[in-house]
Amino acid sequence: TEKMASAEEKGKSVVSEGEKAPEKEEEPFSVEILALIKDAQAQHGLRHGDYQRYRSYCSRRLHRIRRSLHFMLGHRNRFQNKKITLEKITDVRFLHLVLMSAEQHWGYAMELRQDSNTEPRKRFHSLRKLRRAEQFAIQLQELCDACPRTDARTKLEAQAYAAWMKGNRHFDLRQWKESLDSFRLALTIYGRLATALTDEDLRALYTSHADDISPNIEYCAYQLAQEHGETDIKELMKLRQAAAVSGKQDMLTSQIDMVLAQVREKEADKLQEVTWHGQLVPVRNESVRVFLVHVQDVQQELERAKTYEARMQVYDGFFGDCQQAVQSLNGDIRADSSAKRSQKSDSYISQQRQLLSYLSYVKISKTAQRNLLMARHLARQLPDGEKLVGDDVNSLSAEESQKQPKPEDLVHLYNVLLQNVNDMLELPGMADDGELSRPLSAQRLGFQAFRCYYIAESYSLAKKWREALALYEKTSLYIREAGTHFAECVTSSIKDDTQAVDRLSGVVKGRVCAAHASSIIDVEELGSRMQDLAVTDKPLLDRLNMLSADPGLTTRQPSLIDFPPSFQPAPCKPLFFDLALNHMEYPDLSERVEKQAQGFTGLFRGLFWGSKG
Repeated sequence: TEKMASAEEKGKSVVSEGEKAPEKEEEPFSVEILALIKDAQAQHGLRHGDYQRYRSYCSRRLHRIRRSLHFMLGHRNRFQNKKITLEKITDVRFLHLVLMSAEQHWGYAMELRQDSNTEPRKRFHSLRKLRRAEQFAIQLQELCDACPRTDARTKLEAQAYAAWMKGNRHFDLRQWKESLDSFRLALTIYGRLATALTDEDLRALYTSHADDISPNIEYCAYQLAQEHGETDIKELMKLRQAAAVSGKQDMLTSQIDMVLAQVREKEADKLQEVTWHGQLVPVRNESVRVFLVHVQDVQQELERAKTYEARMQVYDGFFGDCQQAVQSLNGDIRADSSAKRSQKSDSYISQQRQLLSYLSYVKISKTAQRNLLMARHLARQLPDGEKLVGDDVNSLSAEESQKQPKPEDLVHLYNVLLQNVNDMLELPGMADDGELSRPLSAQRLGFQAFRCYYIAESYSLAKKWREALALYEKTSLYIREAGTHFAECVTSSIKDDTQAVDRLSGVVKGRVCAAHASSIIDVEELGSRMQDLAVTDKPLLDRLNMLSADPGLTTRQPSLIDFPPSFQPAPCKPLFFDLALNHMEYPDLSERVEKQAQGFTGLFRGLFWGSKG
């Protein structure tokens, strides 16, 4: 019987195995690598270039993922390294572990790169961290390729991410050929993904990342082409501008800035003197020479910059170099002044002060150009801004175009511009140099015209038409005076200012007519409102028992009570003045007063001190 029971159990087990339902297919692993890291970078510091915050976030994210997977690296007192192999990948979060490890080391490398400007030894630590990030990126690619559950898109993204990380490391090591090949591979993959997907957000993300890689490819190709030839500084500035526009190429911009500094140092050796107020001033300071070479390239950079943000970045870089040159020259002047005085040293100090005056003029003039760019950028967003600005600023950012400026903001900017012009006119020797002082005087009148115009605009918005009309007429007077001064100048640098004043003249003529018409319309509307107004002497509190349709009660200032209340007569409290008291005679009552008997002591006291009665 036992044998029969065991046979029956075996038969049941065979039947149950035969009737067992087929297992469900496992879901594929899908990791949107680029979207994942870009979202994390934007939310945790990289929007402001804070790599330390991003690295800390990656560390915390790794710890959370390890705890959720029960994949901790040992205990509190003992470390136990665990490698992620193909057999252990039973969850998509294992791929996230490798990705976050690569991002953590990459963020640490970028943080050390920022610190290496002041501590050069940290560059070697940065290279080690970048190599570790590359190793994790390659591991992610190998795991995605070997895992059968990973979808095709994740494999492509892992391959592109590994190629991009390799390109960064070779770029930092200045291995241009290897970096170029890696960046081209990443660009090709991201370009194909952008064309293959239908999701607009993901397509825009891949396209944007491909645009960020393009300047690196151009720079690597440029370095390979220039290995046996001279460096073209114009081409370098074009690459620097393309990297600055993207705002995410810290490694590329640092490399280009380094090469630009080397090229400018070579060209600075040829610059020995400058012309200032008709005199040749020698330039002996090396940092001043490099800055003056940069001054010659700034205008080309501004012409190449097509957006407002790009132009402001050019000005920011220029003012940093200018401040360094001025400080260096001031140090030389102080050192020479403290040394022994001689005729030769006095002549040298005088030349250095002339050079300092020239640097001050260059700095203030570029400051005025930047302030004028800011003013025209704001004016473009006001009514009739296109007529006033023209095509000076080609595009606006989406964030700034939503902010509506006020005329008072432009009044402040033109006050600053007037101060800049006055500072230039007060420089030593400027009064005797008519070639420079006449255009500045004409510019000052033009800025006064714009300032007066925007003050009139502020009064016009407040519907103070008489004041606005007077200010518009004052603006016309400034425009005529500025036109006269511009006609006396022969330099071509005032062409833009002349055109701006001409555009302002046409706008002011229309504004004068509009202000005059608005003032007349306001007077007529006031008369009609006064006619329609039902005038009642009594406020509502005094006519509560009267039924009347008073339209004035529905206005914003209804007549409810008299405030302050009017005076009303009130009865006075009676006052009594007793005038007869002084004329009354009272009877003598001394007889009714009782006389007290006095003893010996009282008699003695009365003799010497008198009696009380």
